[in-house]
Amino acid sequence: MSPKSGLMYSFAAIAAVSIIAQADEVAAASTHVVRAGDTLWSISQTHNVSVAQLKASNNLSSDRLAIGQTLKLSGSAPSTVKPAATAATPGPGTVTTANLNMRLAAGTSHKVLVTIPKGKTLNPIQTSGAWTKVSYGGKTGWVHNGYLTTASVQPTTPTTPSTMAPTTATTSKTTANLNLRASKSTNSSVLVTIPKGKSVTVLSIEGSWSHVKYGTKTGFVANTYLTKAASTPTPTPSQPVAPSKPDIKEESINQSYVTTANLNVRQGPGIGYALVTNIPNGTTVKATKQSGTWVYVTYNGKSGYVSTGYLKQTTTAPSAPVTPNAGDGGAGNESFDYVVNTPSLNVRASASTSSAVIGSVTAGQTLRVVQTSNGWHQIYIGNTTGFVAASYVKAVPKGSTTAPSGSSDGLAKSLAAIAVAKKYVGTPYIWASSNPANGGFDCSGLIYYAYNQAGYSVPRTNVATYWSGSYFGTQLSKTFVPKAGDLVFFENTYTAGPSHMGIMIDSDTFIHAGTYGLGYNTISKEPYWKSRVIGYKRP
Repeated sequence: MSPKSGLMYSFAAIAAVSIIAQADEVAAASTHVVRAGDTLWSISQTHNVSVAQLKASNNLSSDRLAIGQTLKLSGSAPSTVKPAATAATPGPGTVTTANLNMRLAAGTSHKVLVTIPKGKTLNPIQTSGAWTKVSYGGKTGWVHNGYLTTASVQPTTPTTPSTMAPTTATTSKTTANLNLRASKSTNSSVLVTIPKGKSVTVLSIEGSWSHVKYGTKTGFVANTYLTKAASTPTPTPSQPVAPSKPDIKEESINQSYVTTANLNVRQGPGIGYALVTNIPNGTTVKATKQSGTWVYVTYNGKSGYVSTGYLKQTTTAPSAPVTPNAGDGGAGNESFDYVVNTPSLNVRASASTSSAVIGSVTAGQTLRVVQTSNGWHQIYIGNTTGFVAASYVKAVPKGSTTAPSGSSDGLAKSLAAIAVAKKYVGTPYIWASSNPANGGFDCSGLIYYAYNQAGYSVPRTNVATYWSGSYFGTQLSKTFVPKAGDLVFFENTYTAGPSHMGIMIDSDTFIHAGTYGLGYNTISKEPYWKSRVIGYKRP
């Protein structure tokens, strides 16, 4: 979820999205066709070429991109911007003279992967002008020579940091031309392209990625394009075992979708899993379970997982004709609100007790009612609708319901969560990260880390689930006046529906992990955020 931190994009090109091809990690071509959400900056990061070079190669006078536009890509930046990398020469390691940022590529405009503490010994891999490529803590990137004791000194061969050294290693072969990346992400910089059929040394298996060594370089490749998945080596006893990422709980659902692109079906919930089949654009499919941002569907007798980024939810129609209310109770009705009057109430796919349960609401929660018929309310839940039994919902005069005041213990923990978040202001946005050890956070990852550090016990999930689920209390409307420690939720940022969140530090300012790093924004002064608020929660 890559929200836009208070700044309007110059223009994000909207284009027809092609299939999520099975060669997710095969080498990129010499051109790039503009796809949904592409910007010059994202294209430059994907293909390791500067924005200025993209403009020059394609005679662009602005940052605007056209639907389906084909851009020429340059193999490398001009020597005046990024000198050709030179091989390492023999010599001892170098030592950092200050806390030093390791970046994706040679230049201060590139993303910070991790900050290396002062006094750490590094083993240089190669040099490029005033920059040196090094490995540290399982990551590979570039640091400026000005903060090394001897920028010109290089080792004979690069070595893998001891924190990643396994007791055993296995060998696999590539089944396609395969990109070796600096970290476990398709957005990470490509270190080298490994030809099909080449042998690589597998150092460890980390989810759907393998940490491998090819020649003198180490990095990450997708498991799908190796002949076999080697067993994960056991770390040496002298080194601590890195904490595993929290598992994403798989939940049962009953939801219909329409595909918005030709869409790949995979054996598991991730691009590293093998391809099962392909679903054409515009096809209606039914999902029966969800794992993070992936759902399990069946098409033409074949089942597997597809990304929700290329699906559009369809609203389940009522099982009987309904008469619209005079207004939307709880979301526009002028005289009354609909409030849940039972500890927990199931939300169903249709107006029947035999219909599938698609969610739940809790006591005291104000509902947004669409219409009522035959003892059932059709309500909004998340970014779709469902049905609840009207007998467990009461209508109360408008304004008579108030937000929960919260216990003093809850307030203390919320303020503690703010203090935790403030410690990391300025750290970069890292997709799917919920730990500062990764160099930064994404928005829901920050909430998970800060509140668990403050004494709450909440699972690692996404924004939509935090909003629609029972975590952090009941949903409060966007007209609610928040206080410090309340959570604010936004919709329609990088994707439709609930997609971004932050922590209020007063009634108007919130702290969050945005596209440009962890920092602050003010709702009333920034139209981008003000127009996207969907509500609040009070832990």
